Amino acid sequence: MAVRYRKYFNQCKPIQCTGRRSRQCPETPRRASGEYRACGTWCIEFFDDSKQWQSLTFKDIRNKSDAEKRLTLFISDRERGQLKLPKKKAVPTLAEYAKEYLELHKGAKENTFVMKRRAVGVLVRYLGGHQLDKITPFIVEKYRIQRKEQDRVKDSSINVDIGILSHLFSTAINEGIIDINPCQKVKRLKISQVKDRVLSGDEIATILDMPEGKDRLMILASLFTGMRLNEVLSLTWGDIDFGKGIIHIFQSKTSKTFDIPLSDCLRTALEAYRTHSTGARVLYGREITRNVVTEFSKHFSRLFKDLGIDGFTFHNLRHTFASIMQSDLGIGAVTVMGMTGHSSLGMLQKYSHTGLDSKQRAIQALNSHVVTTGRNVKQAVGQ
Repeated sequence: MAVRYRKYFNQCKPIQCTGRRSRQCPETPRRASGEYRACGTWCIEFFDDSKQWQSLTFKDIRNKSDAEKRLTLFISDRERGQLKLPKKKAVPTLAEYAKEYLELHKGAKENTFVMKRRAVGVLVRYLGGHQLDKITPFIVEKYRIQRKEQDRVKDSSINVDIGILSHLFSTAINEGIIDINPCQKVKRLKISQVKDRVLSGDEIATILDMPEGKDRLMILASLFTGMRLNEVLSLTWGDIDFGKGIIHIFQSKTSKTFDIPLSDCLRTALEAYRTHSTGARVLYGREITRNVVTEFSKHFSRLFKDLGIDGFTFHNLRHTFASIMQSDLGIGAVTVMGMTGHSSLGMLQKYSHTGLDSKQRAIQALNSHVVTTGRNVKQAVGQ
């Protein structure tokens, strides 16, 4: 019979502590306010009057001293035959708790919430009838096999689902509903790295030969800037400074804003399109939702296939932009990452305020490379 500090996080379990944060503590999740979440709770453990082992936690027990006092009271009540244990709270099923989990995350970004809602819907379909504390690593593994063999789902998608299931369990632990996250004992499926599809010289020439219009302009906008599809759709005329030759890009994924020099080829296409454009947005004037982006993505996949560019998507234009910059033109990684909005290189921020000259040289080189590639292909075909 004793009191024990029950820890939520695996990285905390080997550390001897009294429940207070200290220098030896690993980094634990923080709340939105920036405060640390509790990494565990004090519990009391003893045999009840029917010789059954009890391990109880209480929200009003804040420290070891409180836990010891409560343990003494329970032992005294047991010896006097007056032990009245609190009724255990019924553990909800996954289907029941999933509603609360999604409600807690309604404030997340639209794409994040849609992804969680999709994954939770699938998890509920397979595991919804199980109580949270009855879901074991074996059940989770069985779910993965069913998704892979019956539904033919990719390993990467299964990993996303298990990641969201794990987060759901962690949220339930923090609420005191359960004590164990079964997903922590389930290893992620290994994903074989597939090389990103990029445009060949012939395919670049095919795109440059497209008739002027919205489709061609959208393709060129991504090819010469590395913008994602929803960023291209969100582009306004106010984002384009023709005088300085710069496009201001708001990156939807990171909420960062950065500048990309305007290439001659893209400038010509934009100026031609501007003559019959009336709205504030360049390419799409209505609300841009996930469904809108999905429909445009399907449209371009069909368009590329009709052009003879097989296995290519709009997002592959972003890969082509980065690939030509680094592989064909030898542009430094810091400059390329500064133009794609990535931030995995620690030096990127150091150079971000002084990199416009290098970006301009890179875009000029890209413009020359694309135009020259298209011209050379035409000459070779004409010979």
